[in-house]
Amino acid sequence: MTYPEKIPFNDVNNSFNFSFSRVSKNQSYVEKELDEVTERIIKILDSEKFQVNGFPVLKNIYALGPSRSDLKKIAKACDRLADLVNVINDLQSKMTVIQMAQENPNWLAFAFGDFKDEIDKDIESLFSEEQ
Repeated sequence: MTYPEKIPFNDVNNSFNFSFSRVSKNQSYVEKELDEVTERIIKILDSEKFQVNGFPVLKNIYALGPSRSDLKKIAKACDRLADLVNVINDLQSKMTVIQMAQENPNWLAFAFGDFKDEIDKDIESLFSEEQ
């Protein structure tokens, strides 16, 4: 069983003879499959690869008891959000610079300004005024 999250297609019979003795015979097989799938789910939920800033998001979503449809919707939403995360981060960075320029323009100018030409002109004008 390579990928337990992919459920194999089973043909459904319309009629059959029911035997209680076969129930106990199949119990160990079903228990084994249940253990394998449960172990796979636990590995996915506990994996640090799927945590966001150290928070086990999947574990908490799974604890809500979502249906397959719910999980598929969440996966699609995450895929759509993934494309927008870089865009919003870039825009927020630009907004931070704009706010800094508005709130403290002098600091921004002193921190990043290139005053080489202004200094040279000031020195020239200082010496030219003294003569």
